[in-house]
Amino acid sequence: VGICVERSVDMVIGLLAIIKAGGAYVPLDPDYPEDRLAYMMQDSGIGLLLTQSALLQGLPVQVQSLCLDQEGDWLDGYSTANPINLSHPQNLAYVIYTSGSTGKPKG
Repeated sequence: VGICVERSVDMVIGLLAIIKAGGAYVPLDPDYPEDRLAYMMQDSGIGLLLTQSALLQGLPVQVQSLCLDQEGDWLDGYSTANPINLSHPQNLAYVIYTSGSTGKPKG
């Protein structure tokens, strides 16, 4: 799961939700150039992107996206019960990309 949000409570909630659901996150800095973000998204194979409405237009979105700051009742169909923790010690938690010696990000 890619997560491209400004540093905020939304970011912390998103990271914890991904891990609790048993997923792995790929942090995507909204200040990165669009081609770098596109490469990281494609290379990591993310299937979902968590972001914020103000950032969505500037992102090379090629996957399903979910804006964490949506207004309205879009969460009303979901249970308010504490979900089962699907994380396990052997699960991958995250993938970090470095600048790479060739100039292409390495993750």
